[in-house]
This record gives sequence, structure tokens and C-alpha cells, in this order.
Amino acid sequence: MRTKIHFVGGEVASFDSGDSTIKMGQFGVEVVQANGEEPLRVLFPWPRIKKVEQRGEEVVAIYHF
Repeated sequence: MRTKIHFVGGEVASFDSGDSTIKMGQFGVEVVQANGEEPLRVLFPWPRIKKVEQRGEEVVAIYHF
């Protein structure tokens, strides 16, 4: 599954589920990527996010905020 995060201001970040774990939580979207031995964890807060798109082979989900 591919996840695109559209930010307020026009920037876009894309992540592939093959190398990232995406979680939508109370405080925002959390992305965890393997970076050698230690994972790299980033939290994008909801106030900075305009839209989240998730697309896979059999499903499409678009969340507007």
C-alpha cells in the first residue's frame, strides 16, 4: 500500500508499506522506517496535515482534514 500525506502549504510526502509502517493516531500520522539497526520514527501532527491518501491493489482511502 502507498500512503501520501498532503500538508498545509502544498508539500507532499509518500511512503510505501514495504519499507514503512504507517499508523494514524490521536496526535497525527506516525511513520516508522527501518534505518539500519534502529528504526526511524516520525510523527506528523494533524494540524499540519490537509489530506492523507492510502492506495493499494484492492482499496483506496482518502481522508480530508
